Amino acid sequence: MPAAEPALAHADELIARSRKPVTYTIDPALGHAEAFSIDAAAGRITAGGPGGVLYGVQELVGDAGVVGAEGVPDFAVRGAVLVMLSPSWNYQSDLSPEIYPWFFDRPLMTRYLDHLLAARLNTLVLWSGHLFPHILELPEYPDASQFSREEIRRNQEQFRWLAGECAKRNISVLTHFYNIHISEHQAAKLGRTGPEAARYAEPDDWVRGYYRTILARYFAEFANVGLYICPGESLEPKHQLAWFRDVVFAAARASGKNPRLIIRDWTLDPEFKAALPSLYDNLASELKHNDETITSPWPDLKHRTWKGVLHGGHIINLHDPADAVPYRLGSPALFGEMVRRWKDEGYITGAWWYPPHGWTWPATLDIVEPAADGAPRELLTLDRDEIWHLLEGRLLWRAHRDAAAERTWAAGWLGRKFAGPAIGDHLVDWYDLTGPILPGLQNVTAVRFGNFFPTSIAWVQATVDDILSFRTRIDDEPVRGTTGLTKQRYYSQPVDEFTIGRYRARYSLPAELAERRSMPVAQVAAELAAGRDPRDVLRADLLVDLYLEMARDALARAEAAAALGGDDAEELRRFVQDSRCLILTAEYYRLKVRAALEKRLLELTGGTQHADSLRAHMEASVAKYEELLITARLWYRKGTSMWDAKPWERCLEEKVKPDRDRQLQWLAERAAR
Repeated sequence: MPAAEPALAHADELIARSRKPVTYTIDPALGHAEAFSIDAAAGRITAGGPGGVLYGVQELVGDAGVVGAEGVPDFAVRGAVLVMLSPSWNYQSDLSPEIYPWFFDRPLMTRYLDHLLAARLNTLVLWSGHLFPHILELPEYPDASQFSREEIRRNQEQFRWLAGECAKRNISVLTHFYNIHISEHQAAKLGRTGPEAARYAEPDDWVRGYYRTILARYFAEFANVGLYICPGESLEPKHQLAWFRDVVFAAARASGKNPRLIIRDWTLDPEFKAALPSLYDNLASELKHNDETITSPWPDLKHRTWKGVLHGGHIINLHDPADAVPYRLGSPALFGEMVRRWKDEGYITGAWWYPPHGWTWPATLDIVEPAADGAPRELLTLDRDEIWHLLEGRLLWRAHRDAAAERTWAAGWLGRKFAGPAIGDHLVDWYDLTGPILPGLQNVTAVRFGNFFPTSIAWVQATVDDILSFRTRIDDEPVRGTTGLTKQRYYSQPVDEFTIGRYRARYSLPAELAERRSMPVAQVAAELAAGRDPRDVLRADLLVDLYLEMARDALARAEAAAALGGDDAEELRRFVQDSRCLILTAEYYRLKVRAALEKRLLELTGGTQHADSLRAHMEASVAKYEELLITARLWYRKGTSMWDAKPWERCLEEKVKPDRDRQLQWLAERAAR
């Protein structure tokens, strides 16, 4: 095979380093470049292409046992995302060692890429706004970047290094960008002013020429790269078809490389969507799993509108989920069900996952004690959330796995990580118990989503009147409208299997459920007021009770794991901290759901006991949230990594207390009438 093939060269390097007698042959009859089979006794690999060779070699001589499957992968695209956006709504990507030190940290990035290889992830998305002028020399546009020629060459060289290291590991690089953005420096030189100065709602001749130049140079300068394109955030829908046809797709065709392009379903014009199949061949669609939350293992119904549309298939994006932070999340049960459902849809060809703390990567939100010499320390997500991408890689390679075997794998891996098999058993239970809690609370209320509206802060999910009005019946219609233009409203999805199993055992639920969505509080109240006590459905009020019970059970698992010692007592203690915050979060939501139930029962029946209960729940909710705030602030810098995160303190003053005051005023006015 040609020595120029990076993945084969890396495989040869791994073999030489191991000093093991490993041989390989490439047989295209396997039908997939990443497919492989191993004869372990003979040390022989048969692979469909260079990627399969690399994975087979790694399995024999490297970090074996992570993915644990040979053959053909279930999903062609298996990716991770790194965020390269400025902390503002201008979505700039000013690349420098001062702003993105991790990008220039080659030992860290090498470790990260090896981690992705261990999980057999083959795509790295650089989520940026407009990175191009900072990695390309553009003499035609001297004001495109504020950086000097030397600084741009430094950035370019580092980007080329990253792309090369990715290629060695069978990883493609996709640069994300928003249409149509330019740098703030360029905008100022053009005399554009105002908050939208760096964005174009309507293209002109200058920006068309500018983008044709930068895209042509991007494809020419770098190997192993493609584009991940967001139509919206700036460009008006009516201009999307002409812009992409004449600028973006034209530049890709002109490159002669037929690069992979992924188009994001976000403010996508229907006419443009209908034309896409005829515009570019190597094109796939992408849509967030359930917007900017996990919500449920069931994917958004809008994914089905992409079935069979594009030659390149359809990608799911687990996008910076706001109902997974700031606490640890790595449930084999929850993620296993989620990826199985993607696979069973039959048309989804890939997925990529944000890291749990995308905006602060590689650091997490945990508050870490300074070092002995007083130097500040940070906990890296590569250490804290290592299981996140390992589970992703296992499941995207082979979606349908035996649940008991998956639990055994995760327990064994965690046991090795913390140097105690019994610790692994406790922690895998902890992950499965806690995984559904924050998504489940979001799903019960289904008020709003957004990576700056984390469920753990309860910024929008827990006002009494919203709980009663945003969901009224199990069969509420999903919010209609173009993705990205629904004012971040969401709808309820089916409850996960793990929680349903716990609910069935706790409340004697029938073995078969006609409806897996929960009955909302307003409908529960109507049933109770009519003298019925629905027990053959998943009730929102009882689900919240169950999530609280699961959080308490998880605390017991975390305390048992911490008591065993292991070799990282500090991190084991953080599982206990997460548990205590999850308990307080569930207790707060329980109070608000109960308050909403009592308010509607009061409206329907007039029973004065409901007024007393509503008053008591609202008063208790403020005290509970204050306890949550004090506790969470001991251990976490904030509730989500996004710069526009709403803090617990602001939520207390602007949401929690005003909601109490609003409900007490409503009670007073009702009594006066």
